[in-house]
Amino acid sequence: MKFKASFDTTTKIISLIATLLVVVIFTFIWMSLKDAGVIRILLMIFVTFLALVMPYGLSITRYGIDNEALSVCRPFGKKQFPLATVTSASIIDPKLLRWSWRVFGSGGMFGYYGRFSNKHFGMMTWYLTSRNKVVYLQLENGKKIMISPDDPEGFLREYHLLKGIQ
Repeated sequence: MKFKASFDTTTKIISLIATLLVVVIFTFIWMSLKDAGVIRILLMIFVTFLALVMPYGLSITRYGIDNEALSVCRPFGKKQFPLATVTSASIIDPKLLRWSWRVFGSGGMFGYYGRFSNKHFGMMTWYLTSRNKVVYLQLENGKKIMISPDDPEGFLREYHLLKGIQ
């Protein structure tokens, strides 16, 4: 079953401002490079790719769950976790994610994804588009995964159905 993953307002604002800022800055730099050599122009294209295309490509578009796996779908492919390795799933209070530190990842541009840490959960991996509707997944190897389907209750119902949990 597929579950939508919509950006929250903060993500929309951060993504818009960051994208506009990168485009404006790189436009001015690009114009100043009009007499530059091919290597500088290729370098500028590469930097623009890293600044805009990579964050978008790693952003979350939807989640999927079936008998085999939980999937986090992104423009650059999907990350899958075998369903058998997911030991528990629960909806958590978004307040539990406050004061989380981004160790490596995106803190708002096209979502919140990557490695984060806080006092309550320790080290965890976020695949979030919204910090308001969070499902916490515990894996058998001790890893903690946070996802944010638009319908967290529906996601949990499907998870329990597939795992045979009443």
